[in-house]
Amino acid sequence: MNEYHRMKLFSKPMQGEYVPITFIEFKRKFVGWSPELKKSVYIEKEEEKSELKRVREVNVMVAINHLSEKLSSIELTDDEKAQFEEVYSMFLKKGGQLLYGRKKVGTKTISFFELQEAENIVAEAPGKYLLSERI
Repeated sequence: MNEYHRMKLFSKPMQGEYVPITFIEFKRKFVGWSPELKKSVYIEKEEEKSELKRVREVNVMVAINHLSEKLSSIELTDDEKAQFEEVYSMFLKKGGQLLYGRKKVGTKTISFFELQEAENIVAEAPGKYLLSERI
């Protein structure tokens, strides 16, 4: 199976797949649908809002994707962000590896996070590096 979909800037693992990540930061951004480009785009300036449809504010998580070894962005709803914060709190206490996945709930696919505890990590751990080398 092609794993490219888990290594892009906006990684979207399929149901049952996980992406090991390292959390960097959250940003709040406005996003809207561009009929001209036929895709969602981030709004940089206030005047761009009038050109877009379905304008909304989202949480954008910036994280290191350990499969691609690059920075990835993950858009999260407020509920998904709250679920991440619970898992991240456990991670800070226990250590281990943060895992990002997606699952179907009703008709929607949602993002979720799990903590793989240190003693259960079997895969080769990422090499030691400075965060400034990754950015």
